[in-house]
Amino acid sequence: MNAKTFDIAGLYTSEQGRLRQLVRRLVGNKTTTEDLVHQTFVKLLAAADGGNIDNCPAYLRTTARNLALNHLRDLKRHAEVGVTDAELHAIPDLQPSPEMTAVYRCELRRVLQAVASLPPKRREAFVLNKFEDMSYDEIAARLGVSRNTVISHIVIALADLDRKIGGK
Repeated sequence: MNAKTFDIAGLYTSEQGRLRQLVRRLVGNKTTTEDLVHQTFVKLLAAADGGNIDNCPAYLRTTARNLALNHLRDLKRHAEVGVTDAELHAIPDLQPSPEMTAVYRCELRRVLQAVASLPPKRREAFVLNKFEDMSYDEIAARLGVSRNTVISHIVIALADLDRKIGGK
């Protein structure tokens, strides 16, 4: 059969049973088999648009087999790992405890208060650099000052924060 002259409905009727058997033997799942057989015919239609297929039944068998093997390979790649309850409970919880959460919040509050206590220009340069990830040049343009002034503001801000927070 030539791809340009084949009857897709007739081809589906004559070949889908054989393709189902082939794919079912490989994947062992009825739903997956149906999906792969349909994908096989979709690929045939796409290939027929682009050129000439001399032997449609052979093309269908090869495509179905390749799709089934690719499916099995993907399953192995995404295999689930069985874990017993004891193993699951032995995995450490990466979430901080409520106590540590309270400590972190307290520390964050201290840091934010220290940042808020910086002089306005120094605080703005520091916040733009450290929290908004702006470069010295971008900050200089935004504040209308030189790059060296921005660097000075940030260095002095870090020293001020170290004194306020570091000393506890």
